[in-house]
Amino acid sequence: MVDQGASVNARELRTTTPLVGNWKFVQDDTLAADWQPISLPHAWNAAAPYRRGIGWYRLTFETPTTGARHWLEFGAASIVADVWLNGRKLGRHRGAFTAFRFDVTDKLIANGGNVLLVKVDNRAPTTDSDVTAIAPLSGDFNMSGGLYRHVALISTPDPVHIALDDMGGPGVYAATTGISDSSATVNVRSKLKSDSGHDADYTIRAALLADNGRLAGMAQKNVSLAAGARLEVPLELIVDNARLWQGLDDPYQYQLVVELLATDGTPLDKVVQHFGIRQMRFDANKGFFLNGRNIRLHGVAMHQDYPGKGWGITDEDIDESLALIRDIGANTVRLAHYPHNLRTLEVASRLGLVVWAEVPFVNGVSTVRCSGTDATDAFKANVKQQLQELIRQQYNQAAIAMWSVGNEIAMMSTGCPAAPYDNVTPLLRELHALAKAEDASRVTTEADLGEELAAMGRSIATGGITDVWALNRYCLWYYGNSVSELGALLDTLHDKYPDQPMGISEYGAGAALSHHSDNPLGGPAEVFNTGQPVVYQPEEYANYVHEQHYRMITEKRYLWGSYVWNMFDFGSAMRNEGDIRGVNTKGLVTFDRRTKKDAFYFYKANWSSDPVTYFTGRRYTHRAYAVADVKIYSNADSVQLSVNGKVIGSTSKAQCPMSICLFKDVRLSPGINELTALGDHGGKFVSDSVQWSLHTRDVNIAAGQLTTGFTASDGALFGSDHFFTGGRGDWLIARALAASDDKTPPRVTPDPHLFSNFRRGTFSYDIPLDNGDYSVTLGFLEPDSHAAVGDRVFTVAVNGRPRLSHFDILKAAGAYRAAVVRTFPATVFEGRLRLAFMPNKGEAIVSNIRIRKLQSP
Repeated sequence: MVDQGASVNARELRTTTPLVGNWKFVQDDTLAADWQPISLPHAWNAAAPYRRGIGWYRLTFETPTTGARHWLEFGAASIVADVWLNGRKLGRHRGAFTAFRFDVTDKLIANGGNVLLVKVDNRAPTTDSDVTAIAPLSGDFNMSGGLYRHVALISTPDPVHIALDDMGGPGVYAATTGISDSSATVNVRSKLKSDSGHDADYTIRAALLADNGRLAGMAQKNVSLAAGARLEVPLELIVDNARLWQGLDDPYQYQLVVELLATDGTPLDKVVQHFGIRQMRFDANKGFFLNGRNIRLHGVAMHQDYPGKGWGITDEDIDESLALIRDIGANTVRLAHYPHNLRTLEVASRLGLVVWAEVPFVNGVSTVRCSGTDATDAFKANVKQQLQELIRQQYNQAAIAMWSVGNEIAMMSTGCPAAPYDNVTPLLRELHALAKAEDASRVTTEADLGEELAAMGRSIATGGITDVWALNRYCLWYYGNSVSELGALLDTLHDKYPDQPMGISEYGAGAALSHHSDNPLGGPAEVFNTGQPVVYQPEEYANYVHEQHYRMITEKRYLWGSYVWNMFDFGSAMRNEGDIRGVNTKGLVTFDRRTKKDAFYFYKANWSSDPVTYFTGRRYTHRAYAVADVKIYSNADSVQLSVNGKVIGSTSKAQCPMSICLFKDVRLSPGINELTALGDHGGKFVSDSVQWSLHTRDVNIAAGQLTTGFTASDGALFGSDHFFTGGRGDWLIARALAASDDKTPPRVTPDPHLFSNFRRGTFSYDIPLDNGDYSVTLGFLEPDSHAAVGDRVFTVAVNGRPRLSHFDILKAAGAYRAAVVRTFPATVFEGRLRLAFMPNKGEAIVSNIRIRKLQSP
């Protein structure tokens, strides 16, 4: 029971002095160059060109006039920091993402300015003995260098304090140990440290305050603490009629106030934290439970960078990112691939987002691919240190559901000439055990890559080690022709590890705002895995990938959750893709947080209760074809489509599976077309509109091309491959990579880009056209260097009548990879032109199709 006469307030006793401005910075190890004025947060490689190295920081600050003990706190320094104060070295911290502190009480100048000097080493490790050879050794993301979070001086009023030397943690650790209908039990551990020269008795008191200041629970204990000693004190609080932290529905938090008191009641130190009473559990077949309620977790992953800032982001930047995550309707966020700013966790807890928190153990334990040696003792010790720092610093955050102890840790062991040497799972097991020792109230997890490859001896199996786990898989992007392959894999692994709850930790696709497609199935499936820089990333193809994945994910009821990779585009200097360089373009929102891509609204329509009615393909404004399939993401009861003021049709919610409303074969008029969608959301109408222009009724198809917008030498605009059935897309570059002698570009054509792709196999085109007479021109090219005359022979029929019989490209062209065209008339009846490509020997093939209406005489 709570003593109603007790009085507790959350007023701070400590003094925290931010050290923000008046810093000087230089990147010159002689320290002879001019020091540049900067302010924190600061990252020196935030803008192009991305570079890593060593930076020096210097600050002069005054000694506080009050306080018994003084601690210098760094929010983070990337990667290794050496710190001096007034010429005396305070120490070194190795780890780019966690806070660290130094006791500077005896090193401050009594009267006058103190000189703080910090060396930050951000060099990429090249050997396992380098000082920066700590986790993460590598990764598909930029490593900003600098003091990119806060630096502050913390002063305590008494030499006896709640421990400030506990690996950057608050010294107070609370966990919900029981919830019943009438009350909740909270265990609070407080770590005390005496820097006094005297033994003494003290009182440690813990209390939970409701948001109205009411005392909801309290416990205290009298303790004796010897001079220079440490002590951990457990207390148990009973909270009657506790209001629970219930995720998005009710992210309620109490204030946890822990006070250290003298025997006469004088407060000596105090720590105040927000704390949500909640319990979480995972079931291998039913998924995630929050306070006994089964909740399907659906969310996104995110990095911590911004364009032009790198990791040197502000509280406002963090708030903006999380507000967008809340806007999309996500109920969980994966903070990849390292510990994020404490502010991020605090805001996530306040919003009700369930968080996956992660130690930066990425790719492997060595800088050497296919290493046959174990992790060094120094590497193992440092990963464990970083894990302990992560857990202690973020322990009290209600949002955190799990501690991730690794991401794709077998990456450096895949693709090796010999069977991979397992130097990763021993450390993974140690990290799992350490996480459980640090925090038994939460589960461990990991993000797996290549479990199925392990069965073939090409990777290392990591399943079954952590409490729960999840998979990083990019079907339809880096590999695979269908998400059914991923679905089958999930079932197989669920059977293999029946007691380990499983989720999806990454899936997605790149999306460039200026790249578009008329048909996301038009290009070759292997286009994104050729080993060449990816150039074309149509937004419409990314939409298709997300739709297919999410449909499959919702069908697997045993999955506890899934995370889209990624919420935002992020910096990755190794990337050269889409319409931007040095950026991974898999975000649902652009790097600058200004543009929400189409797929953002797909998830918002499925996740959020906010009304959504949204045109996809809105940035594909100059249309190649007069007939288009119009796709609208909407969670409305019904959606009506109008074109140029004329109602085309309407759909009901039942006709919009996964909130995808599709209007087939919508005809556009020459010039500007105004398309309007009107969604009826329970009597509340939401509209969206786009303008699409059409400047020709000719049909020019770039066969096998995923992306539209190709312009021929004669000015004709080509759309991407469309209107087809059967066959498969292919391209010359993909085939060139498979054979060193197969790199000859298309010849005898002013438009080689229109002959670099093709559709092959047995296939047909069913093209909607106005009735009338047309000229049809087909472009061909033999792509196979080893083909001989007579190897590829096929027939092309138009509306059921053969127009090219037993056509042999190589014979007609006279040379390998020489372009050849054939033109013939065609008459359209019933609004369709049908082209059938039928093999006589080998596969049929076509590179491009031109259809031009003939003028009436």
